[in-house]
Amino acid sequence: MGVDIIFIKPNKFEDIIKYMEYISKEVIVHINFHDLDEKTSQRVIDFVSGAVYIMDGIILNPGEKVFCIVPKSKQHSMEYRNNNSSKVIDPRYDEEEEIRPMFKK
Repeated sequence: MGVDIIFIKPNKFEDIIKYMEYISKEVIVHINFHDLDEKTSQRVIDFVSGAVYIMDGIILNPGEKVFCIVPKSKQHSMEYRNNNSSKVIDPRYDEEEEIRPMFKK
């Protein structure tokens, strides 16, 4: 595939199949959920979390309704003026725990 990063703005849950292919090829996947409802966004994050766990990558939350999947093989750096607004989500969370996107209404 030759691409290092892909920017995605999903419209429906079924788009997830493409994301799994990118994650399996160790491409950085930047997902913008601004056009997707909260329930569907949560389903996508839950599904993606499993793939990220298997690939030993990480999920970053650099902004509102934005997540970035970074494979283990890729280096990254994040710089922010307000470090409290971003979080790193450990994909190795307890299986009974859910990762919930932080959306402001």
